[in-house]
This record gives sequence, structure tokens and C-alpha cells, in this order.
Amino acid sequence: MHKLSTNLIRENQTVCLEDLNTKGMMKNHCLAQSIGDAGWGMFGSMLQYKARWYGKNILTIGKFEPSSKMCSKCGATNDALTLKDRSWTCVCGAVHDRDCNAAINIRDFALNKYIGTECSDYKPVEKLALSGSMKQETQPSLVVG
Repeated sequence: MHKLSTNLIRENQTVCLEDLNTKGMMKNHCLAQSIGDAGWGMFGSMLQYKARWYGKNILTIGKFEPSSKMCSKCGATNDALTLKDRSWTCVCGAVHDRDCNAAINIRDFALNKYIGTECSDYKPVEKLALSGSMKQETQPSLVVG
């Protein structure tokens, strides 16, 4: 976890995270061992303090944002999606891997929140190359949490 968190922070100006209720999720006996083994809470803490060390940005979104259930292409929400569904097809025809779609939405929600756009008026942000063009410039440090 130390190597991965250090690499993520060093290689990116901004990292976007979802504020998960890991303590609450650990109460679910079906999820607890997997979450504990993965060390989600500890990994998030490592990212936070390493971002401060290196002067990088951590942007977080709330735990109730529909990161997995919202189509990253059109913004439609699939309320029927369950934890066992690993992929789904939107009404617009886009086929989503649950985790990849959530990652795109987490990035977009966090950047929209950072630039002052309300998530209730969601529209996808322009796809920015966070690890490319922003690295070349000196950016102000922002840790949201």
C-alpha cells in the first residue's frame, strides 16, 4: 500500500476519492473480510498524508453520490443496480463496467465540486488529462476532506 499510494501521489497532481463509510461497511459480514484485507481506510489515510507531503491535491465526494449507478456518458441513473451487478447497459446504449464507470463519475463529481458546479445540476466535465498538462505547471495545493 505504501508503494502504490506513493506512486499515485507522485505521478498525479490531483487524486479523487469517494468518502466511503468503511466502519459501517465492516459491519456487513459479507463484505467485512474483503474490505479489511484490502485496507481501504488505511490506504485513504496514506493518500491524504502523502498528498500533504508532496503538495498534491486530494478531492473527495460524498458517500451518497450515485458514482456506480449514474451513466458517465448521459447522466441517467440506474436505480436497479445491485452490488452483484458488475456491468450494466444504460438506456443510451453505453455498456459500463461498474468500477470503471464509478471511477469516471468520482473524478467528474470531484472536479465539478471543486470548480463550484452543483452535482445536482450534473453534466460531465471536459475530460482533463490530470497527470499530463497540470503536472508541468505549479498548482496551488488543495486538500479537501
